[in-house]
Amino acid sequence: MSADQPDAPRTALAYWPDDPRFWHQGPAASINNLRLLLERFLGQVDAQRALYEYAVAHQIDLLRTPCVDPGLITFCEQILGNIIGHTAAKVMVSRLAQGDMIGLEELMQILEESSQLIAYSQQLESKSRALEAATEELRIANERLHELDRMKDDFISTVTHELRTPLTSIRSFTEILYDNPKLPELQRQEFLAIIIRESERLTRLINQVLDLSRLESEQMHWVLSPTDIVQVVQDAIIANQPLFQARAIALHLDAPATPLWLDSDSDRLQQVITNLLANAAKFSPAQTGQVWVQVRREGTDSARIVVKDNGPGIALAAQTHLFEKFQQVGGTLTNKPEGTGLGLAICRQIIKRLGGTIWVESDEGQGAAFHIRLSPP
Repeated sequence: MSADQPDAPRTALAYWPDDPRFWHQGPAASINNLRLLLERFLGQVDAQRALYEYAVAHQIDLLRTPCVDPGLITFCEQILGNIIGHTAAKVMVSRLAQGDMIGLEELMQILEESSQLIAYSQQLESKSRALEAATEELRIANERLHELDRMKDDFISTVTHELRTPLTSIRSFTEILYDNPKLPELQRQEFLAIIIRESERLTRLINQVLDLSRLESEQMHWVLSPTDIVQVVQDAIIANQPLFQARAIALHLDAPATPLWLDSDSDRLQQVITNLLANAAKFSPAQTGQVWVQVRREGTDSARIVVKDNGPGIALAAQTHLFEKFQQVGGTLTNKPEGTGLGLAICRQIIKRLGGTIWVESDEGQGAAFHIRLSPP
């Protein structure tokens, strides 16, 4: 009968007497006990087949070997280790190798202790991973706090500068007018125009700070009503027309010829469009600047507004945090901050409250396109 036939284990091992023994470092151990241990976990057929395959592979007769093959101990530990864990297997086989028979109660105790050790090990690993994750979160949060602290410092510095500049101009030209009552009328009108312009600039800055504060504290007053989106955009363009004319920037409007009605707050929406138009005019090149404004319906209850310029564009790294507070985009030549860094943060808050979304699409050197999708809040 060949070795690979199903009943080969009986041929190779003949039978299992009750008390055949082999020797391992002095104490006697029963092969029968070792077989019984394997049968508990592998079953009778698989246990005998495993011993038979070992005997054939090493060309030995386990029933007549005068001394133990140390490899058999390792072999049995490996087989049991895949089922009950290597530590428990090593303990049980070692006990049998010393001639001690392991009872069922003791066997269950070993398995239970091994299971507890595995469970404790898994818990420690889980807690270790959780601790590592918490540490990483704290590190990121700490870096973010440092970044926010730096941004606030920059914001205070910028706002201080923005406040001081118009105040200095207003005071200087006012003193000139006061000290020179006979100043030529043309020059007087020029100085008064500067005072008015700087006063408006100061008012815009203060309004931005107050608007952001009201938005974040949810104290902003909203007036939601049916609103013609096309008309709101046209009003914003008219309000910003002097700015475009002063820099000789062409402005193009692509909008439906009929009203596009949505429930919205017309004043707040116009504030957003005005901010986007002012930014487009500021960053578009004088004389050759081009700004396109598009309004179109999307579905039955939504609209899209796009404000695009041919300015220097916005770097991808800057786009990620562009709509956060205190974020500023540098100028085209000086790379110094332009404005307070609050305008786009206010725009995002307003559009979010109106039930819409705002985002930017830009490639550096290819201009920037700001998109607004409006839906009923």
